[in-house]
Amino acid sequence: MYVCVCEATTEDTVHQCITAGARTAKHVAMGCGAGRGRGCGMCRDRIKSMIEQHYALVEECEAEPISA
Repeated sequence: MYVCVCEATTEDTVHQCITAGARTAKHVAMGCGAGRGRGCGMCRDRIKSMIEQHYALVEECEAEPISA
């Protein structure tokens, strides 16, 4: 599914940027173009939501004790 129609950027591409370390919509824009600002900017809220969800999961996984 497309996140940014203006730059034809898919969810997978945005997820790759986030997994590579993008922590803001601006980082994602620099990494893959989504939300770069040339178009409508409607994707920025979705990108921010994806970043929040990703890092919430990371924090949750880090907080859970690992049992053997």
